[in-house]
Amino acid sequence: MSEQPCCPMMDAQWTQRIVEGQFADIYFCASCGHVHRTEKYAVPMRFPYHGRCINCGGDQRETAEGLRCANCGKTELQDKDLHDRLAALHPERDYLEASKALVGSNRMVLALKLATAEIQWGRDPLAGMTHRITTLEGLGELDRALDEAYEWADQESAPSSVHGLIAQLEAGQGNLKGAVTALEKGLNIDVKNWAWWVDYAELMLHMDERSKGVRAASKGLGTRDAEQRKRCVLVMGEIGERYYANGQYAEALGVCSLCGDLQEKYVEVAWLRARIAATNQDQNYLVQWLEATVELDPEHVEAKAMLEPYLRGRKKGSWFGWGGG
Repeated sequence: MSEQPCCPMMDAQWTQRIVEGQFADIYFCASCGHVHRTEKYAVPMRFPYHGRCINCGGDQRETAEGLRCANCGKTELQDKDLHDRLAALHPERDYLEASKALVGSNRMVLALKLATAEIQWGRDPLAGMTHRITTLEGLGELDRALDEAYEWADQESAPSSVHGLIAQLEAGQGNLKGAVTALEKGLNIDVKNWAWWVDYAELMLHMDERSKGVRAASKGLGTRDAEQRKRCVLVMGEIGERYYANGQYAEALGVCSLCGDLQEKYVEVAWLRARIAATNQDQNYLVQWLEATVELDPEHVEAKAMLEPYLRGRKKGSWFGWGGG
């Protein structure tokens, strides 16, 4: 959308406020504070169970015209017509796609309305439920988002994905134990959800639960997704570094070995292998892993310095004996 600048250094953006008791999307200039546009909406802050108005969340009553909201006065047909017109803001005239696009521009209030409409009238109600909860989080309604996620998880028909959503919300609020519990519940249902194993491994790393972190990261390596695999290897590399820093060289080596041939593809692990070999005074492995490190990162200063004497044909003493001419 285009807006006329209010000053030479305009920095226009959307934010949310309460205006006259209603949520509003506000388009304002961050440079001078001038408000260009205010869009107030009734918002359904209660979960849209049957009998609740999608427009405002009020209770619906049976009337001669069908269901009518006791709060905003709209019939169900009027409610749907309103949301159809709002969805028409998007080229696909789709509730969910329109809501996602609105989140992208930080118009969270209108996005929440259309996410809720997806649950009632859309093509993918489950996606609508997930998107509604994450939109509530984006609106700053973190407790409400968690309450709805937990309530959804308690339903027999709830998909396993809701546990991943809960884990994301709990981690976002700093409740790592809650996030771990949610992931454990999810993995008990869907043991091959590799992305959750990676998330679990990262949580274990954050909590310094090393053995659990290694086990989870090893599970996560079963994924075909390159980015998820990288996250697993980095978790294992960091755990290996912690063992190495504590002088637990066998444990550090064991963690590296679990990465298999991926050791040779990530500089973090190759460099750790080189230092373990140096500590063990294993010259052959030292050179092998130093070369692998420099191949992965040609600007790796420390590895290049350690490898240089061998490349120049210096005396092949132990690493600790380097420094002689």
